[in-house]
Amino acid sequence: MDRDLRCHVWARVSILGGTLRTNGQVVTIIGVMPPDMRFPDDVDIWMPRAQLPLRTASLSTVHFQAIGRLADGVTLEQARVELASLSQRLAEAFPQTHANLTPYVWPYNEWTVDGGQFRLLFLLLQGAVPFVLLIACANVANLLLARSAHRAHEIAVRVALGASRRRVVRQLLVESVMLALIAGLAGWGVAVAGVRWADAAMQNVGMPYYMDFTMDGTVVVVMAAVCLATGVIFGLAPALHASKTDVNDVLQEGGRSGTGGLRARRWSSILMVTEIALTIVLLAGAGFMMRSFLTLYQMDLGAETSQLLNMQLYLPSSKYPDVDRQTELFRQFEERLAAVNQIQATTLTNRTLLQGGNPRRLQIDGGVVPGEEERATVQRLTVSDRYFETLGVELLRGRAFTLADGRPGQESVIVNLRFAAMHFPSEDPLGRRISLESEDGPSATREPTWLTIVGVSPDIRQRDPQDPGPDLVAYVPARSVLQRNWSLIVRTRGDPAAVATLVRNVMRSIDADLPIFNIQTMDQLLARQRWQFRVFNSMFTIFAVIALVLSAVGLYAVTTYSVTQRTRELGLRVALGARPGQVLWLVLRQVSIMFAVGLPIGLAGAVGVGRLLQVGPEVMRAQPLLLQTSPADPVTLLSIVAILTSVAILACLVPARRAARVDPMVALRHE
Repeated sequence: MDRDLRCHVWARVSILGGTLRTNGQVVTIIGVMPPDMRFPDDVDIWMPRAQLPLRTASLSTVHFQAIGRLADGVTLEQARVELASLSQRLAEAFPQTHANLTPYVWPYNEWTVDGGQFRLLFLLLQGAVPFVLLIACANVANLLLARSAHRAHEIAVRVALGASRRRVVRQLLVESVMLALIAGLAGWGVAVAGVRWADAAMQNVGMPYYMDFTMDGTVVVVMAAVCLATGVIFGLAPALHASKTDVNDVLQEGGRSGTGGLRARRWSSILMVTEIALTIVLLAGAGFMMRSFLTLYQMDLGAETSQLLNMQLYLPSSKYPDVDRQTELFRQFEERLAAVNQIQATTLTNRTLLQGGNPRRLQIDGGVVPGEEERATVQRLTVSDRYFETLGVELLRGRAFTLADGRPGQESVIVNLRFAAMHFPSEDPLGRRISLESEDGPSATREPTWLTIVGVSPDIRQRDPQDPGPDLVAYVPARSVLQRNWSLIVRTRGDPAAVATLVRNVMRSIDADLPIFNIQTMDQLLARQRWQFRVFNSMFTIFAVIALVLSAVGLYAVTTYSVTQRTRELGLRVALGARPGQVLWLVLRQVSIMFAVGLPIGLAGAVGVGRLLQVGPEVMRAQPLLLQTSPADPVTLLSIVAILTSVAILACLVPARRAARVDPMVALRHE
């Protein structure tokens, strides 16, 4: 049910008491939620748990997710202790079914944001904001310092007429705060437009519904406080500098080159070094994220996905209670879809690419039986016969599944190349037997089910693209496992999106009540699974570009200010025979010195950011953010230095060339 339909339903209160058919059941509508209500996980309808059948006959392998609100005064640790005590009493009362009952309790937000990865990304973004703010404030302070030098004569006149230093500082601070507030209003307008644009651009990239980017009252208060604080703090240094004006020195000709000017240039250089260092850090964060983003998107998944269509199915237990009914449905799917000219091959699987598998503990027949903690974990994937053909993959050894595989006495399995290389490095894996037992089941108390290896497939990325190598994967026939949730993958001969309606109609003709959802191309599905890298990479890049532009403006302002302050000196050098190239280098040398100081500081901070991106997820038990990239990646760091150097040269070239072409007569009369 899409958003427009939900809004339509909300408007029609008469829908109460009506019925709809879902999962083969006719249910009565007793309530309508608000249009934006999707809790807990992007859902459209809510049903009582008692109406839904158990997905398994064994309580030892049932997983429940319960959501509760802690009572007033109760801590999370107290809830954990109470649930642990309850599960222990249930295990004692029902040892046959509740022996392995283990409750896990953690905050809902922590469960929602993937155990720390999103939290770390948001913390990094929150850290990037002050960096951009500091760069902007350093720029403003630099410009105010330059402006105070030009206003030195005005301030000297005011002081000569009796203005106190406190009054001069107050006047300049008021001007600084007013500039900050006006800039804040302009920034608010830009921010509102930017947030709306970003929210619209991120609607179809797979971002969770609960992430809502808005500009509320809290943001207004924070922006106002930041504007006032920055206006006062970063306007204070230029104001104090201007208030120290030596009246006699300034009112005399040439006063511009006195100690006040030298002090202003010193502060300006310090601020510029800070800008350079902060810009390098931000560029490094964006560079590391971009490298990881490109690595993720260019990673070889082991399958050709350009012409694949993916959709999800749910098989209600009321209509498909056993494996035989499930297998018959799959046979009808494949026969009907094979008759469509636009379709090349079809397959079914319980998990599609990058969606993981069912973790199982491995045991090899004839090998040493390891302890429970030492047994390797294998990702088990349930697939139909034409799985590898549909993905465009040829088996390296052995054969694909046949109609006989998965029947009693014909328990078969296909393993991937990494599995074969790790467990059978010097022997032929074909014909060997393995057992894949559930990690939750009592594997030590029952006879293992042995599966015969009939084929070896290439490595296909199934679970975690952040890992340098693929997982150990074992493929079992679909007819050997009873499941409710399936993915249908279709390889088309043309545009897969154009075939989606046709495939849906064919499946509806077989079972009109079958729930079919999340119909999209495989490339769209993979892009939505990697949305966080796309979104946060874009944000880091925007921050880095803003920082780069601000640094360029700052360098231009500092160089122009320096040229203005040294106009008479440069004119005198030209009059004494200095060539334009020498004057050009004299101006650029100041920027080179600032670069020489700021560059190592910034690079050290850049390595620190890379280290944080590498170690932070490990501390928070989240997925890594650096994909096949080191914190001191030379390509990223050298690219940052090259970009910043090029921008700095371009920013300083105009005032430097103007200084090289100065007319000595004009310069010597310059005030």
